[in-house]
Amino acid sequence: MTHSSAQSGRKPVFVRDAETAPAILYVGFVPGSGMDAVRIAGVRRYAAARGWRVETLGSDAASPASLRDVLARLRPVGCVAECWSPETAPRPAFFGRVPVVFFEPPDRPGWRKARGVACDESAVARMAFRELSDGRPESFAALSFFKDERWSRERIDAFRECCRKAGFDCPVSYFKVGSYEELPVRAADLVPWAEALPPHCAVFAVNDFCALGAARALAGAGRTYPRSVTLVGADGVEIDDRDKALAATISTVRLDFELAGFLAAKTVAEIAEQGGPVCRIATFPPLMVERRKSTRGYGRREPHILNAIEMIRREACDGLSVARLAARFPGTRRLFEMRFREAAGHSALDEILNVRLARAMELLSGTRMPVSAISHLSGFSGEWEFWHFFRKRTGVSPGRFRRERRQSGSCNYFS
Repeated sequence: MTHSSAQSGRKPVFVRDAETAPAILYVGFVPGSGMDAVRIAGVRRYAAARGWRVETLGSDAASPASLRDVLARLRPVGCVAECWSPETAPRPAFFGRVPVVFFEPPDRPGWRKARGVACDESAVARMAFRELSDGRPESFAALSFFKDERWSRERIDAFRECCRKAGFDCPVSYFKVGSYEELPVRAADLVPWAEALPPHCAVFAVNDFCALGAARALAGAGRTYPRSVTLVGADGVEIDDRDKALAATISTVRLDFELAGFLAAKTVAEIAEQGGPVCRIATFPPLMVERRKSTRGYGRREPHILNAIEMIRREACDGLSVARLAARFPGTRRLFEMRFREAAGHSALDEILNVRLARAMELLSGTRMPVSAISHLSGFSGEWEFWHFFRKRTGVSPGRFRRERRQSGSCNYFS
């Protein structure tokens, strides 16, 4: 996958999936970013169901002039765009009439009418609270370096509400850390905060960057996991090599970036074909808690469950069963299913059925295939089984869903 620099004067180079297929353009790709790679995988999953190809335009080549040139030559169905920095990312106006969906569009002038995809921040906080509650703490606390960011406020508010319902107060501490490079030095400012935490305290850091600062401060204060303190971060993003060893000790709520990419591409299709989805921001739930030393004390992680979820995404519609899935992992089926439910919050069968339902919805919405063919392509054993399952999960028959879908869009991921 390659792209050229805007400063070099060369035209961007693209990865092409199929020259003749309609294109969807991913704008703002950063080489080496695991988050981008997973989001693109989600975009490709939706694109494959529609027969589209996916093109990428690197963040270093996404100037207004380069973007206009690319859009004129590609004439894409629509675009999915990163928004790493609102000051430098291509704004909605740069795309003209081409449908565009942003990841986490900022709430500021020039962006407020942008279509977007965002995580359900309250669900992130609730998942973190459940993980911390398992340790039966005597108190809770929250930490953020992002006092003015909407996503941070939503996570903090939801976490404090969980604490309130459980009968706990939850003091919130804010510290200003401007960049990753500042973290080692500024973490020293957090040591008094860490020393002042009561015994057996459960700490929610609003993201993994904050969790790294908290972990440094807790170590500096002589606090140890899990008896003295427990800690959960959020996002599950890749950490700089300098802090990988420390990050490997911190439990985190992993976001479903693959689903984010899938939803972004799906929303692009709704805008292009129907004029737009019902809601401006499509939301998706977090994926799971990746459990590490900071909440269990044994350093137990769940790589097998992450691998299982990826396998389900690839093979659920090809007849994958829970028994076949469990057989690929160490231990008994019962242990596998228990670990899967504990990590993901639902069963492996639910995950398989969710993927099959999503596939069926795509085909019902985007093709004229008969229901019998769709039931087969979605991994169900027969049309009758598919019809009953679909009606039970959605409240309508596949045929009615298809008719209603063509009249109005929907951008919420099914529960």
